[in-house]
Order: sequence, then C-alpha cells, then structure tokens
Amino acid sequence: MGLQLEGLLLQNRPLLLKKSGISPVDIVRSGLYRQTKTTTQQGCQIDYLVQSKTKSLFICEFKFKKREISSEIISEMQDKISRLKTPKGFAKVAVLFHLSGVASSVATHPYFYRIVDIVDFLENN
Repeated sequence: MGLQLEGLLLQNRPLLLKKSGISPVDIVRSGLYRQTKTTTQQGCQIDYLVQSKTKSLFICEFKFKKREISSEIISEMQDKISRLKTPKGFAKVAVLFHLSGVASSVATHPYFYRIVDIVDFLENN
C-alpha cells in the first residue's frame, strides 16, 4: 500500500510542490533520487528530491505507518541527508509527508521545513 500511495503523491507533483511551499518556477529538477553506494560515498534513497534555482535541495520523505511517527524520524532524516552527496553551497531542507500523524515532539521541532498530513493534502487540493 505504501508504494501505491507514494505513486499517487508523485502523480500529483503540483500539489506536492504547493504543500511544500515551493514555487514551480523555481524548480531546476525534481523526482525520485537514488544515490548508489561506492567506495567514496554512501548510498541513500530520497522519496522526492527537488532542486531549486536558489541552490536549495528539498528532501521529501513519505511516511505511511499505522502508528504516529515518533521523534525517531528526525534522526533517520539527519542520517539520510548526511549521506546525500551535494554540491558546495546547497542548502538541504527536510520535508515530511505523513499519513499516520506525528508525535508532538516532531510537530513542534524546527527540523522540518514543512510537515504535511497526506489526508489534508488529498482532501483540500
């Protein structure tokens, strides 16, 4: 079911961008991203990566769980983002899309640029 929801989200990229607060005119490229592990870099998979003209990389994570998402998501994202090899001068911005709710410790933590409830995303497009 997770892959189906992810596919649905990616088919609605204009809504993803709107909810992420990213203007379509600022996008250089966007899409799924997989960095292969080599001897000089670690591997990682990004659910949706957006590169903007302002040298920002929006790293979007899709989480579909039965229980609310705990603060563990912050360390998971920090680890993932630290693995991502990026050009000098680029900002890395974390965005979370979720279906199961988030703990108050996640909602109030300043780590994520945006936290988007997918239910609101689908209902209020």
